[in-house]
Amino acid sequence: MSGLPTPPVKPPGRTPGALWRLIALAGFVVLLALGLAALSSRSDVGTLHSELAPEIARLLTAQRTGEIEQLLRGPIERGVITDATISDDQGGILLRIGNPGSADEGVLIRADGPLRHKTVQLGWLSIGAQQTGAHSPLLALLLTAAALGALCLLVIRGARLMMERRLAHSVNALASATHALAAGTPRAVAALPADDALAPLDAALAAAGQTLERERDRLTAQRARLERLALSHDEAEWEWQLDTGDMWYSARFPSLLGYDEDDGFGQQFNWTTATHPDDAIIVRRARERLVEREIERSDDPIRLRARDGTYRWFRLRAVVSHDTTGKAVRLSGTLEDVTRERMTLDSLRESEARLFHAVRGSFDGAWDWDIGAGRYFLSPRLSELLGMQQSLQPQTHEQLLERVHPDDLSRLEHAIDEHFLRRESFDIEYRMRHEAGHYLWVRDRGLATRSDKGKVLRFSGSITDITERKRAEQATRALAAEKQALLDDVPVAIVYARNGRIADCNRRCEEIFAYRRDELIGKTVGRFFHDEDDLDALLHGAASSAPSPHAQESVLRRSDGSALHAYISVRQLDHDVQAGGETIWIFSDDTARRRALDAARREENFSAALVRSMPGAFFLLDATGTLRRWNENLQAITGLSAADLLDKTTLELFPPESHRLLKRQARRALIQRDASFEADLLAADGEPRAHAFSLYRIDLDGLPHLLGTGLDIRAQKDAERSVVALNQRLETRVRERTAELLTAMRELESFSYSISHDLAAPLRGIDGFSRMIEEDYAEKLDDRGRDYLQRIRAATQRMHRLIDDLLGLARITRNEMNRQSVDVSALARDIAAELTRGEPQRRAEFLIQPSMRVYADANLLRIAMDNLLRNAWKFTARHDTARIEVGSLQRDRELVYFVKDDGAGFDMRYASKLFGPFQRLHSVGDFTGSGIGLAIVHRVVHRHGGRIWAEAEVERGACFYFTLESVPTGNG
Repeated sequence: MSGLPTPPVKPPGRTPGALWRLIALAGFVVLLALGLAALSSRSDVGTLHSELAPEIARLLTAQRTGEIEQLLRGPIERGVITDATISDDQGGILLRIGNPGSADEGVLIRADGPLRHKTVQLGWLSIGAQQTGAHSPLLALLLTAAALGALCLLVIRGARLMMERRLAHSVNALASATHALAAGTPRAVAALPADDALAPLDAALAAAGQTLERERDRLTAQRARLERLALSHDEAEWEWQLDTGDMWYSARFPSLLGYDEDDGFGQQFNWTTATHPDDAIIVRRARERLVEREIERSDDPIRLRARDGTYRWFRLRAVVSHDTTGKAVRLSGTLEDVTRERMTLDSLRESEARLFHAVRGSFDGAWDWDIGAGRYFLSPRLSELLGMQQSLQPQTHEQLLERVHPDDLSRLEHAIDEHFLRRESFDIEYRMRHEAGHYLWVRDRGLATRSDKGKVLRFSGSITDITERKRAEQATRALAAEKQALLDDVPVAIVYARNGRIADCNRRCEEIFAYRRDELIGKTVGRFFHDEDDLDALLHGAASSAPSPHAQESVLRRSDGSALHAYISVRQLDHDVQAGGETIWIFSDDTARRRALDAARREENFSAALVRSMPGAFFLLDATGTLRRWNENLQAITGLSAADLLDKTTLELFPPESHRLLKRQARRALIQRDASFEADLLAADGEPRAHAFSLYRIDLDGLPHLLGTGLDIRAQKDAERSVVALNQRLETRVRERTAELLTAMRELESFSYSISHDLAAPLRGIDGFSRMIEEDYAEKLDDRGRDYLQRIRAATQRMHRLIDDLLGLARITRNEMNRQSVDVSALARDIAAELTRGEPQRRAEFLIQPSMRVYADANLLRIAMDNLLRNAWKFTARHDTARIEVGSLQRDRELVYFVKDDGAGFDMRYASKLFGPFQRLHSVGDFTGSGIGLAIVHRVVHRHGGRIWAEAEVERGACFYFTLESVPTGNG
């Protein structure tokens, strides 16, 4: 390109282009002259306007219109102007003189401007002039301009010819340098001498060539650096010219798809065929949105087919470039291989899905406590275990702890603290409340996640429902206890021996042989026997009869050496085991059995004597009601001999009107095993005698019998009649005493009011006279005297309040209660509104649980709630903001109401004094009051069959709890 020829400079000569340039120059000069002429003419009229305007304004102010007309006629008559018009500010014509010229007669020139006098605008002045014919100075100017134009043409033409001759060589040199600069091979130094007129331009071209050379080297180095950077990262670049369809790919692009540089990637790769069919719509939609300017850049994951035919995941990013008209001309972007990241993400998602299904399918419920954020997460399985909806699960640790059984809460919190502080294993069993209200036994296991510094960040784990296991354990323990109780309560001694030594025994064994259990364990069974031959015989018999037991009688030995006659049964547990294996020994104290037989014989004799000696009638009946046995008293009462009573039915001993009662009571005794009733028994003289009978069912020889006793209650009947008469007299006396008590109570009430008025009158006198002294003699008293008067008045007023409070306390005790359904929520809202109206400046918030109803005396309950709420209002007065809450809660199957505040509180050590009259836990200087309010509340609650207590903390507030008697059926 540096060998391009330099075109020679053409010799000077006339050309048609030069002629036209001369004609254009001449025309410009003519127009310039015309413009100057017009400006000159307008300048004359304007000068005249500026001279006339001040004078006309002055005359117009003086309303000297005639002088104005004379002033304007002079220039019109001289031909300087053709006409003049004067108008006011609104456009109204005040004066018009002369006639405007015509455009056909010459050039029309007008000058308009305001008329001002001392900065006040009075109107407008407009004057016109016309220049025509030979008298116009314009023609003279045109002629002059034409002459000057011709002279300029001659001068310019001559100067051009001289300049062309002087600059021909320099221009050719500069043209050659320019061509070399355009070809990219600039000269290093200037070619013209320093005194040449174009030497600076030539030097500038040389300097520009050097700068261009340096910039080309810099751009070459920058391009090489960018190519190295492109090869150093994993992304490949591409560009698509939309108008031509040309594609450009960076060197990294083919390698991402498995191509080599010499594989002809540009001919083999095609976006349409390489894109996965499912992703083609994504690529097409991204291109359309970029071209339509819906988005500035796109970023989409797509799949492209590599050279080996497999699809890989790529991240395709693109931006669009537009021309000045807004048309999209170019798409540029990058391509990043994300196959590995995508596979990792898919694996992670699959792992999460497996974990989710594993957790969902397991019987355990998972939980996670994000300590930093203070949030809790419960898995769907855990929500299902607790009977909660997933959307209503607890969000904080405190909300979850509310479901823990109160008896297990401290143990759970201690286990969490031990795990956090000492890294102890967290595996604990406790009870949690189900949404239905019952408690579940759960096993909770967890592990804390800590930071590098050991700080606990989160706490995760799982909960297993072990309610059934707990029930099984409880049943097992109960069964084991029952089994042990059975073993301990059986009347025989049981010994379990292994290899001839005692491994276990029951309590009866200790009692029979008078040994402690620890004295027997590990010892041989032979210590029970007097004769070793008896032991050998028992072992031999057990081995030969195994697995059936072998039994015999023998004489044994107690710990004190005394003899024991016993019936012994031994059983070999394994037939293959030789003597000395596992055996079960059962020792029955035969002495006791023999004694029992003797005792039974003695008891039989005793019972016979007892039957004979019983004070009332005694009889034994079979299932048919026939007498089988009786005592002598029955014979004496009925006057029948033993032969007469034999095989006689019971009904024959009673009057006919008692037969139905006897049958009914007999059936009852047979079914329920006993019955008691009163009936008349026929005496020997035929007269009925009142008796109290008791029937008992006993089974003899497998058949039901009735054992009956009857006592003569004639004296008791007489006593009952005496008691009835006595009760009637007592009731009469109670009514009389009640009337006297009511009279005394009314007199006491009258007396209390009289005493209160008698006490109040002197107090009012003391207070009134003290106020009069304070008002009338205040100036004669010093500060101490006035202080004494104020103390006297304060004491009398406090005494008056105490009297009123005592009367109120007395009325609470005396007033009759009228129970009804009372809306506690509405009652609390009314009292809260009254307190707020009394002190509207206080910032207090009342939280009242809605729809609380009780069955109580409305007046008494209002007095109690008023005292509790005013108490809360008073003790929160010293805080900037107050929060008072009224609500209810379920505690140990009992509905408890409460009034809670965040005020001054009190020390719980003195809580026992709260509800006594005149008991105060704060000084009068801190908080006003008489100390009666809580005593009144206590009596109201007590009269309703409830109880009241309080919990508080100093400067953290107090909460008063109270219960009321349960609502009867049918009341709200």
